Order: sequence, then structure tokens, then C-alpha cells
Amino acid sequence: MTAPGGSPREAVERTARAVMTGNLAQVMADLAPEALTQLMQLASGAQGLSPAQLPSIDRYEVTEVSSGEAEAVYRVAFVSSMGSATLETTWRPILGQWKIAAVSLVSAEVSPGGS
Repeated sequence: MTAPGGSPREAVERTARAVMTGNLAQVMADLAPEALTQLMQLASGAQGLSPAQLPSIDRYEVTEVSSGEAEAVYRVAFVSSMGSATLETTWRPILGQWKIAAVSLVSAEVSPGGS
């Protein structure tokens, strides 16, 4: 399904770019309220490697886990010189826009020499 706001993949890419560039307004616009709560809880438990805490994210990688008309799941790995953090995001069309309905931390890895 392509909601009026585009495809779920387009929404994932837009949000990942927003995280990488520090565009908090776009990130907030793409979060459903329950996902915002989950994201705030993640920030404290990721060994300092949640995307919000990574210094100057160099790149991100998006992997589709599943995609359907009512829900799409993607993993997004954010990579910096300090390490990487991978999130699993569940997207649902809400009021005509694909939004993050759930988010969880899949992994957080410190790079050798990063701390």
C-alpha cells in the first residue's frame, strides 16, 4: 500500500536521514505517541549507543523485515566512529501517513577504539 504520505520505505529513509542529520522536528513528526515513549526508554539502556547519543552518525543502513498494507517492519542500523546501534521499527499508516508505531533496540556495538 502506498499511503498519501508515500511508501513505508520512503518514510523509513526520510526518518533515518533526519536522525543522521539531527532533524528532530522530522523525527518527532514520524513518531506515534507510543513509539516516542519506547524511544525515550531506549535512550537510557543502549550503553550510550542509541542513535540519539551517537556522535556524528556517518551512515545508516535500512533492511526490510516485512511489508504489508497495514504494517511494515524495518531494521535501521546507524553507524558512527563510536559504534553502531540497530533499531527495529514497526510502521503503520496513521491519518494517511506512515508513522513509527513501535521501536526496539536490536543491538548496540562499540567500535574498537570507540568509547
